[in-house]
Amino acid sequence: MYTRLLPLPQHSFFLFGPRGTGKTTWLRMVLGKARWFDLLRSTELLKLMRSTDQFRFEVEALEKGSWIVVDEYFRLWWRIVLLEDSQSDRD
Repeated sequence: MYTRLLPLPQHSFFLFGPRGTGKTTWLRMVLGKARWFDLLRSTELLKLMRSTDQFRFEVEALEKGSWIVVDEYFRLWWRIVLLEDSQSDRD
């Protein structure tokens, strides 16, 4: 594996790129103690889909300045888009 030369930004950021290029690996190396929401884990995804406030509650409970990682965000985003599309078809 190549050494990543990307410095950790000072504020929030999005990390985009093709699957399998080491994004999550890099995040785990530099933000290992962050609060992780791994949406590839079905239990995590379902928990957040069942309660729209759950994410906010968990984030607000963290110490100020804590890092939060939402890994595989697009998995949740696509489900929301598909749900909205299917509901709009009924209207």
